[in-house]
Amino acid sequence: MSNIESNGSPMVGLSALKDLNISLIISDVDDTITSNGKLKPNALEAMYKASEKGYRIILLSGGSAGWCEVYLRQWPIFMVVAESGAVMIYKDENGQICYQQNPIITQENLDSRDKLLRMIGEERLSSDQYARLYDIAVDLSKVNEKELNDIKSMADVMGASYAQSSIHLNIWFGDYSKSKGLLAFMNLCGIDEETLKEESIYLGDALNDEEMFKLIPNSIGMKSVLDKKEEFKTLPKYISSYYGGDGFAEALDNLKKI
Repeated sequence: MSNIESNGSPMVGLSALKDLNISLIISDVDDTITSNGKLKPNALEAMYKASEKGYRIILLSGGSAGWCEVYLRQWPIFMVVAESGAVMIYKDENGQICYQQNPIITQENLDSRDKLLRMIGEERLSSDQYARLYDIAVDLSKVNEKELNDIKSMADVMGASYAQSSIHLNIWFGDYSKSKGLLAFMNLCGIDEETLKEESIYLGDALNDEEMFKLIPNSIGMKSVLDKKEEFKTLPKYISSYYGGDGFAEALDNLKKI
């Protein structure tokens, strides 16, 4: 562990969350709120309880804009930042669904995305690629290690960024990421970086959550983080006792009661 930076001890007990003054719950979705692709009752109940206590829930996902709109429609959440920081989806004062593109994205970025999309081939893509506006999602179950490395090499040559979750390799063009996108959209919402760091927790499960573990001091990793802890440069401050939605529910149950 000596070569790993951490926001604190990676094994701090979740009971310490009760002492924090938190107003924002920021979370990844796949294998953090969900478990093996399914939303379990305890995770959904935890979200409802937290929302009813006054916590604002923000989802930060590599998932498609289409999927993330469903989350906003169905779950008790404040907003979603989708496609690794590319787009914010929220409800206006009339309850209408609105999309806000990250202002850093250019038409040139989108043209490059379309070109790489054709090079990769439809057979390797996530089934929800049709619902994506800005990025490419390669389904890890549809490629072997050599094919995955070849795709990463193509992305490198074209100047793309990418991050690997538990299910996808997400690829995009433009100088943004989960953390940069979140900061940009929080500023648009009137929440500065200092407030974000002081008043939020972040929950994640995989290597593509590492930059958020570094940004948010009170970060929480699902138990899956321990399975690959040697691959991390920055570990979360807290580790749940369970995987996926069970760990998510455990963490939210430990937050201060209002």
